[in-house]
Amino acid sequence: MIRLFTLLLALALISCNNPIKDKIADREKSNKKVMSPEESTVHDLPKDLNEISGITFLNDSVLLAIQDEEGILFYYNINQNKIIKKQPFADNDDYEDLVIAGNDIYTITSKGLIHQIKDFESSKPVIKSFKTPFSAKNDIEGLAYDSDKHRLLIAPKNAGLDKDKTTKEIYGFDLKTMTLQSAPVYTIHLAEIESQFKGDALEESSKKFLKALGNHNMNQVFRSSALTVNEKTGETYILSVINGLILVLTPEGVLKKLIQLSGPEYKQPEGIAFSPMGKLYISNEGGKSGIGNIIELQHEN
Repeated sequence: MIRLFTLLLALALISCNNPIKDKIADREKSNKKVMSPEESTVHDLPKDLNEISGITFLNDSVLLAIQDEEGILFYYNINQNKIIKKQPFADNDDYEDLVIAGNDIYTITSKGLIHQIKDFESSKPVIKSFKTPFSAKNDIEGLAYDSDKHRLLIAPKNAGLDKDKTTKEIYGFDLKTMTLQSAPVYTIHLAEIESQFKGDALEESSKKFLKALGNHNMNQVFRSSALTVNEKTGETYILSVINGLILVLTPEGVLKKLIQLSGPEYKQPEGIAFSPMGKLYISNEGGKSGIGNIIELQHEN
C-alpha cells in the first residue's frame, strides 16, 4: 500500500510540476501563428455605403471608400462618422477595391479592369483604364500598393491564372510599364493555413473553418477579399471573407501569422487598410442588417 501511495504521489507531482512539459508548452505557445485581435472599435456607416467593398486612407481622419456597382469615390470622415464628399470617376461596374499611390488612385473591378484616377485631388483628374489577363472566373477583389517596388498587388478571390486549387496567388502590376507581371509575387499554399489549426486550442472556436477543410475544393477555405501593405514593416495583410481570417506575409512571402476575426460585427469583411498612423481597419458590407461598418482593430506588428 505504501509503495502504491508513493507511486501515485510521484505521478501527481510529475504531472503538476514538469519543467520539460512546461518548456514544451511555452515553445508551442511561442510558435503559435493563429491569434485574435484584443479589442475593436466599430463605426456604423450610412446607407450610401451599405455595400462598401474597399477602403484606403487619405489621412488619419478621412478615408476613401468604394462600393459595388457605383463608379463613385466616397470621402468618409471616420471621426465625424459621415460622408463629406462624393466624386464620380466612371460608369457603373462591379468595383471591388481601391488604393492611393502617390497622387493617383487606382480601382479594380471583379474582371480585373484597373482605373487610374491621375492627380485625383486636382480640379480636372485624368481617368485611364488598363486591362489585365484576369476575367470574371478569377473574381478579383483585392488591390494594394507596394511602394517599395512601385507596383499594385492584386488578389483573386477564386483560383489564379494557373487555375491551381491548392494555392492562392498575389500578382504584381508594374506602375512603370502599366502591365501585369507574368509570375505571381506571392504563392500561398492553403495546406499551410490548415496546418496552423490542427491540434490548436482554437480548434473549438474554429469549427466553421475546420468544416470547410473537408471540402475538396481548397479554394473554399481561404478566399481573398482584400489586401493591404503595412508600410512600417513591409508585410502584406490578406483578408478572407470566408472564415474571417487575415493572413500576414513577410516581405519575402513567408506566412508570419493568422488573425482570426469573430463576432457579429464582422458581417461580410470586404476591405482592409492601414491608416497613416499604422492603425488597422476592416470594412464590412451591410449583409442582412443593411448597415455596413468600419472596424478599427487592436493588433501587434
